[in-house]
Amino acid sequence: MFSIRPISDLSRNMTEIERLAIEEGQIIQLAKNSKEHMVIMGSDTFKSMLAKLSMYESLLISEAQIRQGKSQPLESARKKSDKKFQEKLDAFNSTTQKVYG
Repeated sequence: MFSIRPISDLSRNMTEIERLAIEEGQIIQLAKNSKEHMVIMGSDTFKSMLAKLSMYESLLISEAQIRQGKSQPLESARKKSDKKFQEKLDAFNSTTQKVYG
C-alpha cells in the first residue's frame, strides 16, 4: 500500500510508478537526498482519503458537541426530522395542488 523510492525513480520508472499508484492503489513516497520530499497516488486513492478525512472530522465535531451537551436523544431528533420533512411535503403538495387543481 505504501512504498518509498528515490525521486530519480520518477523519471526512470514513471510507467511502473503510475501502474503502482493507479492500478494497485499504492501510495508512493519519493525521497530526495534521503529525506521525504513528495507523495504520488492515484486520484481514486486521493478522493478516498479526502472522504475518510471528512468523515473523521465530522466524527470529532460530533464527539465535541456531545461532550458540550449539544446533543439530543435519538427519538427527539427523529421527531424533529419527521416534522420538518412533513412540513416540506405539505408545502410541496399545496404548491402542486395550486398548479394542477
